Amino acid sequence: MRSIFRWSFGLRFGTGMIAWFLTVFFGFSFLEDALAYENIAGMVAQDWSEGKQSAWLEREMTTGGKEPWALITLFAVLYFFTGGIQLLPLVIAFYCLITAWTPVLTYRITRQLGGSPRAARISGWLVTLSPAFAFWSGALYKEGLILLVLNFAVYHGLRLQGKWRWQSLLFLGLCLGALCGLRFYLVAFLGPALILGLLLGRKQPNAGPTGSWVLLRQIMLVSILLGIGMGLGFTDRLQQSIPLDLQEGLTQIETSRRDLATYQSGYLPDVRITTPEEALAFLPVGLAYFLTVPLPWHWGALRQNLAIPDTLFWVLLYPVILVGIRRAWSRNFRGTVPLIAFTVAISCFYALFIGNIGTAYRERIQVWLLWAPFAGMGWDFLRPPQRAAFPPPARRGGYVRP
Repeated sequence: MRSIFRWSFGLRFGTGMIAWFLTVFFGFSFLEDALAYENIAGMVAQDWSEGKQSAWLEREMTTGGKEPWALITLFAVLYFFTGGIQLLPLVIAFYCLITAWTPVLTYRITRQLGGSPRAARISGWLVTLSPAFAFWSGALYKEGLILLVLNFAVYHGLRLQGKWRWQSLLFLGLCLGALCGLRFYLVAFLGPALILGLLLGRKQPNAGPTGSWVLLRQIMLVSILLGIGMGLGFTDRLQQSIPLDLQEGLTQIETSRRDLATYQSGYLPDVRITTPEEALAFLPVGLAYFLTVPLPWHWGALRQNLAIPDTLFWVLLYPVILVGIRRAWSRNFRGTVPLIAFTVAISCFYALFIGNIGTAYRERIQVWLLWAPFAGMGWDFLRPPQRAAFPPPARRGGYVRP
């Protein structure tokens, strides 16, 4: 895992520095989000250094603004401890040291699902070397932190299936809170999937607790997690941000999709999603686009063209992922269920919500991240390690059967 972390940090930091160099000296728009976050973080750190609370941060946390206050707070903490020195390469290095742990967690998730060490290494290296993960995690986009938090939450959710762990329960609550400050709607999808996974708890091999005790233990875990969420105001924030009325939700989806489809890289601009029937009819087509674009013939802007090889590679991995899902199901179906539930739900949401190639490529890595363990397990099954053509030589003094 050390080599995975080192390579992960190196590739993310290198990608981030290249993006910074091209943005600052050649005017490419690779770090437009990061520059905005940096300015806000500098103001927050300045308020802290003057002994004041940040009015901007307090407003974003209480009213649920659109800015990723969790990420900006992270940058502000760095600026506060460096005395207000705003140096973007330093922020890139700091951020990459954090996001480089994402493939390490992928390795551990694969092992939790029953994958072999070789399958776990394949999964970790997929997340390490894939350009999508390197760019979004190295160029100071909030996706890098989202991926880390998702992996962290899933890993500790899987650990809680087998044993009561206060540390994992605390980390799970912190992860859900961090997602509220990054992309709040992910909590609405990840929370139920994690609760489902917790209710499918298992007892440890050769352990004493009966099935009734395991179920009671998991119900207590879910109750405590829900209590933490309500105590910290997560549920109130979700009720304010997510429409409870179906028609209102469809209206928001239609508005978002129509706006995204009008951009240069938009697709299917004439589609309308105003009724449940129209949403169900469009869902298969939307899923096909969300999971595959940009395809080789979607030639366009520079960033879109750079995404084509990476996307094609993952599309070719989809059959391997299906094999891996079957393997994981046979080894640890309780751990497989929450991953499948979350990725299917979020894919269906994005299929209706997104109408733009760039946005699809950006948000799809959330699905790829949690499919990487299945890809590693499928590859390990389809391409087992090569065995030596000849038996190893016998030890001196040993007997070799003719």
